Amino acid sequence: MDWKFFVGLVGSVSAFCWSVFVWAKSQSQQRAQEEFTRKEKLYRELLVSVSAFYKGNTAVSSKAFLEQVRLAWLYAPDDVIAKLYRFTSTQKADLAATTQDLEGARMLAELVAAIRLDLFRTIKKQSRLTAADFQHLSALDPPRPPTGTFGTFGLLKGK
Repeated sequence: MDWKFFVGLVGSVSAFCWSVFVWAKSQSQQRAQEEFTRKEKLYRELLVSVSAFYKGNTAVSSKAFLEQVRLAWLYAPDDVIAKLYRFTSTQKADLAATTQDLEGARMLAELVAAIRLDLFRTIKKQSRLTAADFQHLSALDPPRPPTGTFGTFGLLKGK
């Protein structure tokens, strides 16, 4: 066998292998992005429907949330589903209102942190935010200064 033929064959095979590798990597990234988009849409609907448990909403509006909880079994990891059920257990009618408010707020923060972690895990990114960093904001209450893992971002330095 001629050495020029062998060099050409090795070059062709390596170019083919490289193109298959690049194609597979591209497909993997595309699938991860599609999964992220799908999960983001579903988690967004779930978090919008959680407003049923805020003061002034009716029991009828909680049906949308419960439907989202059932759908979460199709796409959410175990820790998110467990936190969903822990949150719903804090909203039972036989619990005191203060327990519902305090425990519900804490469990909602843990739920949001678990959802964020799942979304970031889907696209192979990391997040340092925790449940303690989540803030329950309303139009009447100003947000508190960040005190979690990120510090104050220079907001309190008089700039």
